[in-house]
Amino acid sequence: PIKHYIKPHLAISWQYQMATSSRDNGKEAMQPGYEDEVDDFSFGGNHEFSPKQGAAKANRSAPSNAAPSVLGKGSEGAKDSIDLEMQPLTGTANEIPQAERPKKRLYNVWPSRNKFFCKGTMMTGGETEMGITPNCSVPNLCVWTCILAPCSLYFIWVFPHLWKEGCYALPLATLAVFVMATGFLLATCCSDPGIIPRREVVIATKTAKQLQEQLGYDMLCTDSVPLDGRGGGGRLPQELTSRGYRWCRTCRIVRPPRSSHCPDCDNCVMRYDHHCPFVNNCVGQRNYHFFFGFVTSVLCLAMMVLPVLFWFLNSENFELAVDGMIHVSSGALQPVFYALIALGALVGIATLLSFVLWVYHVFLIATKRTTKEFRRNLSNIAEEPTLCASRGPRLFDPWALVDPRDLIRTDEAPPPTPSNFCQDIWSTCFGDDYN
Repeated sequence: PIKHYIKPHLAISWQYQMATSSRDNGKEAMQPGYEDEVDDFSFGGNHEFSPKQGAAKANRSAPSNAAPSVLGKGSEGAKDSIDLEMQPLTGTANEIPQAERPKKRLYNVWPSRNKFFCKGTMMTGGETEMGITPNCSVPNLCVWTCILAPCSLYFIWVFPHLWKEGCYALPLATLAVFVMATGFLLATCCSDPGIIPRREVVIATKTAKQLQEQLGYDMLCTDSVPLDGRGGGGRLPQELTSRGYRWCRTCRIVRPPRSSHCPDCDNCVMRYDHHCPFVNNCVGQRNYHFFFGFVTSVLCLAMMVLPVLFWFLNSENFELAVDGMIHVSSGALQPVFYALIALGALVGIATLLSFVLWVYHVFLIATKRTTKEFRRNLSNIAEEPTLCASRGPRLFDPWALVDPRDLIRTDEAPPPTPSNFCQDIWSTCFGDDYN
């Protein structure tokens, strides 16, 4: 009857297992004449097996009182007979668990154009129009040059001269203002302007409830907008739109009043003022204090450095030193002095522009308006001060562990890398083939 249930190769495997177990238990446990049959099952044997022979040997090796059974079936005496052949494969205790997908820090996979430094401690914005690189702009380089070049001449020549003459207050005050100006510039360039994380970042970091507590509303609008955020512009509650809340199609979030999306950094920013290429960053709620402090301190620094520097360059001691240097070098330093004159003119123009910028922002602070609100004639719905208001907390954690694939939108292609100032000049001079 076995030939009706099993195939010949299954019978061979079963008989081989029976022979192996019998050999391990000792030859005395075998029936007479079984040793020859076991040898026939060895790998070197030439025994030809048929289903009838396998059935006969199976009946002879099994106990006389054993009930007939079918291979792959449960015993007939069992309470629940189970067909083992029809059972699905299940894992064992030694099964290797599936490895988790690797995660990275958020600042390493930030989806917009910002660049993080010092392991996420500092960040700078993007630059699409006047950029040397995507995160370094020509105006920002000019600002650093206009500050460091005249101040270097001041501290190399003027500072020691005034100190020897017994004038200590002016050099020390100039040094303090210089430290303040460079510190405010660094803080403006490398701080978070008040970025509102986009939808993918909020979902990947699982901070929706925390942001709802900080902002006072659900920025994902989970009750009416799908999880991926598509088509959310027409599904905002009336109570939010009536208070000035708007939908951002790029970030796919609900942004509060006075905030806006920066096309250069590709982020929504709280109380967005403007994107400043001179600081290579957005100016918003969390760094406007640094920006106004920088404009004020650099104006004071120019008023303290430039007049004293021009006075010293026209003094007799400096003329004698210059005459000696020119005589020794046979006029080789004349181009250097011409360059200094040109740099002085550039610094003077920058000082006048800084004064105009300072007056403009004093006017904005007095009227409680931002640059965008003034340029587009928008009203301050929240009636919130521009300078004296609270900075607020940072709305994202750059050190959070996220899966990089959670930040990729499957329904749209990644945006192309924007060109910058140097790339446009290079393409104009040498063509696109040299990029």
